[in-house]
Amino acid sequence: MTIGELLKDYRIQQRKTQKQWVGDVISASFYTKVERNLSRISAENLIDLLHSNQISVIDFFGKLNQKDKSIHQQKLEIRRMANEAYYRNSKKELQQIRDILVKSDLPNKNDELLIIDAYVAVIDKDITHLDRNVINKMKEKVFNISNFDEDSLIVYCNFMSFYDLNSNLLLSKKAVKQFIGSSSVKTQKVVLGIIINMLVFCIQNKKFEETGTFIDYADQIKAQPDIFFYKDIIPIFLIM
Repeated sequence: MTIGELLKDYRIQQRKTQKQWVGDVISASFYTKVERNLSRISAENLIDLLHSNQISVIDFFGKLNQKDKSIHQQKLEIRRMANEAYYRNSKKELQQIRDILVKSDLPNKNDELLIIDAYVAVIDKDITHLDRNVINKMKEKVFNISNFDEDSLIVYCNFMSFYDLNSNLLLSKKAVKQFIGSSSVKTQKVVLGIIINMLVFCIQNKKFEETGTFIDYADQIKAQPDIFFYKDIIPIFLIM
């Protein structure tokens, strides 16, 4: 069961129209797409929607897990919301998601809490207040990945600043080689993000011989309208 389907169940139980249900939280037209699984609702809007209809956030996610019978799926959904909150630079959403996790009975939730704490530190542009053990656990989490998936690829891209250059050279080449042929535009964007980060790191550390490798990687990714911006800025590094 998806978030949209569970929201619909709650709405029907309260005998509300979609317009009554959403109030002024989001537009009814957008919410229609959420119920039909055509659009994804942000963490902040989801929490506001549940609160406005007197629904416990913890109970909601508990039912989502119970009906879906998939802890893995619930983790993916929480990670997705955390990623989107991070890209929106929203500490408020990240804290809300963190509160949900702390109160939940999700097994191994410390891994997700670790990522959220690291996201907040990156948004603050200050990882010094993170416990050194937290940083080391974050680094080990990625190093122990034998094969990246889309989720762990995003995590690595977001936390590349936690690693020294040699570690990044090892991890980035492994990740790029695995996904360079992906047909997913979303994955291609992440791969190009990793490549751009590595170009910056290599130039900052005067490892100019390594820049050619990452420019070659970028050239192997087929240009498409959705990734044009990412491809277009690569040549800038050739004249730096």
